[in-house]
Amino acid sequence: MISYSFPLHRRALWALRRSLNSTVDVLRRPIRRADVLLVTGDAAPSKAREVEARLQFLLTHLDDHLDIRSVRTASPFAYLRSTAVAAADANAIPAVARRYVRWIADLDYETNPTDGWALMDLAAAISGGVPRREAATARKTFVSHVQGLKADGPRPVYVFGTGPSLGSAVEHSFDDGTVVVCNTIVRDPELWHHLAPAFLTAGDAIYHFGHTPHARAFRADALRRLKESDGRTLFVYPATFDVVVRSEFEAVESLLVPIPWGEHTDITVDLTKHFVLPAVGNVLNALLLPLACTLSQDVRLWGFDGRAPTDTGFWANSGRHTYPELMQSIRDSHPAFFADRIPKGDEIRYVKEVHGDWLETRLSEAEERSFQFRMLHQSWTPTLQKRYARLPRS
Repeated sequence: MISYSFPLHRRALWALRRSLNSTVDVLRRPIRRADVLLVTGDAAPSKAREVEARLQFLLTHLDDHLDIRSVRTASPFAYLRSTAVAAADANAIPAVARRYVRWIADLDYETNPTDGWALMDLAAAISGGVPRREAATARKTFVSHVQGLKADGPRPVYVFGTGPSLGSAVEHSFDDGTVVVCNTIVRDPELWHHLAPAFLTAGDAIYHFGHTPHARAFRADALRRLKESDGRTLFVYPATFDVVVRSEFEAVESLLVPIPWGEHTDITVDLTKHFVLPAVGNVLNALLLPLACTLSQDVRLWGFDGRAPTDTGFWANSGRHTYPELMQSIRDSHPAFFADRIPKGDEIRYVKEVHGDWLETRLSEAEERSFQFRMLHQSWTPTLQKRYARLPRS
């Protein structure tokens, strides 16, 4: 039994929604056209073209050929007849349709903070998600990899973020444990091979799996590092992004591990037994900690510097292990996301939400079950700083 499951009524509503969507999808199949209907509403022509370009990016990763058909307005019957529907202007499509119909996406990047995720959800709706055979293979690959890593008995797990302190990690040895890395660490081949990670993970729709130069740079470097690792490193990511990943990472297909989101918030879930990710925010909570806790009860963290008083954006990152020169491409493409997550005057809100009291409670509860979490350098995040224990210099 997974801890921290969502309330029964909430899970029942989700199940009902999935069932209704599936039923309607079957019923509309005889009249469905091979196109994506782009409803532009009052969007400026330049905005409509931009949303169309994002749809084109998505469609290049699909096996089936779909045309894009732009209209200013459309009827509910038109929604039924199209394989998928996207709004360039959120007001052009009823809110209930945007919210509950899985093949209808709100891609209005000026008003929707999650437009990047909406695009990925649309891909999953069109493709049907990860095929059953590939999903079963991914789970088998993951379980086998974990069993191999644990075969010699308990070892610590070193989990790496991309904060400024990441630059000094090359000065230390982590050979006594298993290494899990995330995100744009892939930019630095020297550190990558020094750490020799067992897992790479990433989980952000706009930073890692979207259409921007930043996301494309990440995927290109991730593919290079995986090819260089000779099968040692598995790439774990939310199954929502599988359409993009499986298309671009065909050369390392055997290393791909898409894991679906679950209906729980357990950051210590044993993924070999419950192959579903916690539905929580931030790569540390949703991916790194579940992977680490699957491998060991001794979890050690590096590269989570937190948000210093002088930082801008979410927090500072190591310039050598991120793409600061490409960050503006994300900001320009997803203005509503940044306005929502880092609101002017309350820029630290996101940090408090994902690494504040909620995480402190979860880590404390896990520690009562014999898990140990150690922050290996000083951090501006109180939840992590209170667990600071310096790693001896090697």
